[in-house]
Amino acid sequence: MDGVVGLYGPGDRELVSKAFLATGACQHRGKASAGIAVGNRSGLYVHKGIGRIAEVIDYDVNRLFKGLEPETAIANIGYTKRRIAEKSNAEPLEIYPRAAGSFRMVVTMDGYLIGDRELREELEPEYNLRSDNKTEIVGAFLHKYLNEEGIGFEAGRRLVDRLHGRATFSLVAIVHDGTESMLIAITDDRAFEPLCFAVIEGTVVVSSESCSHRRLHGFTDHEFDGAEMIICSSKGIQRARVRQEPAMPDIFQAVYYGNVGSLFRGKEIFQIRRGLGLGLVEQYGTSAADVVIPNPESGWGVTVGIAEGLKKPLYPALIKLPQAVRTFQEGERKTRSYEVGLKFGGVDSLLKDKNVAMGDDSIVRGSVSQGGSVWVVYNAGAKYVEFWVSYAPMIFPSFKEWHRGPDCLKELAVRRAFEGDNPYDKGLDEINTAVARLVGVDEVRYNSLELIRKVAGEGSFQALDASYPISESHWPVWLLREVERFHRYR
Repeated sequence: MDGVVGLYGPGDRELVSKAFLATGACQHRGKASAGIAVGNRSGLYVHKGIGRIAEVIDYDVNRLFKGLEPETAIANIGYTKRRIAEKSNAEPLEIYPRAAGSFRMVVTMDGYLIGDRELREELEPEYNLRSDNKTEIVGAFLHKYLNEEGIGFEAGRRLVDRLHGRATFSLVAIVHDGTESMLIAITDDRAFEPLCFAVIEGTVVVSSESCSHRRLHGFTDHEFDGAEMIICSSKGIQRARVRQEPAMPDIFQAVYYGNVGSLFRGKEIFQIRRGLGLGLVEQYGTSAADVVIPNPESGWGVTVGIAEGLKKPLYPALIKLPQAVRTFQEGERKTRSYEVGLKFGGVDSLLKDKNVAMGDDSIVRGSVSQGGSVWVVYNAGAKYVEFWVSYAPMIFPSFKEWHRGPDCLKELAVRRAFEGDNPYDKGLDEINTAVARLVGVDEVRYNSLELIRKVAGEGSFQALDASYPISESHWPVWLLREVERFHRYR
């Protein structure tokens, strides 16, 4: 998940600093790369690199870009798209048409595109594509349609229609027409990827999360609907929905990715996570726990709800160490298992000889729990561990992992727990028992899809029931067969 930000504020002398602060508020969404682009009356300027935002956009860059007196700015916090991050794929990206056109454009995007090879081949006669980043392809199509239709909503409609059922995106772009720089923001037609809007002290601020608005001492006006497009220029702020489809927001964004203070479809993320914890207690009733602890950091919200519901003390007895390495995208499960043991430290005085209820947001592959936090808790002296999980059993991979083939399906913890069998005809108690054995705890207590839907609302639960925002015509064959099998058992 990337974090993207766009600002429009001609005459705002602090525009670059605001872009830095708004983007920095989304640092949790990506740590591989960062970049900023600004536009003024003369043109576009881009600076990007590998690392976190404070490592890439330093004081000198801020001062230099401020001196350009920009009208608009966009910025990106990049999620690791490859095992080794590459500067050529860092965003924002400038779009390079092979023939001179009416506009220059620089773009950044949070999202994903399926089947990009054929789209790349379609664009190559007209565009000089300089990266392996899917954002460049989406941006090139937007540039193409703006060049053909002019700056307006018809270009956005064509983009959304062209990518319907094969892409999710929250995209922000600066377009320079030779006289001014304009800001464009647009989302996919299912509103899968989050984007929110505010006007703060006269400056338009769009961002992946509302925590950016709070960082700038403002409040979110609204979250983008599906296929919503905003154009900010000297003509003012224009806004429209260019296609009508039922919304399908990614519920996992609220459960795991989002900042606890951000809004998700009108609800504060912390309260969603707390509600999931309270619901778990209602579902399971009793507990043998003496103390409740979070599996940091995204386990805090659900754990507050669990402790509140159980009326048990909540302790920060499992600490994420400052030198921790990020392991979520490490491809080798064995390597991840070794690395996660370096992430945590346990407080012996709070855990020794205790029955522990440990809250976490989810179990995906199981290696963070299996090799890291669980081992640390037992090593600190805990005698019994209940592992409470705010999300339900994950039995399908994210569509953003399909490119890895069937391995992304087989490595999921629930599937490993039923190796040689399938989880589709198993009840929740049976799944809890099998996964507890896999990750090495005394009990696992998963949430249910019904309770998650009640707390978080409707949307995509792709990992739970294959409710993908991608049309089946773009699904890989191995997944089609597996989903057919799922429905046969269910």
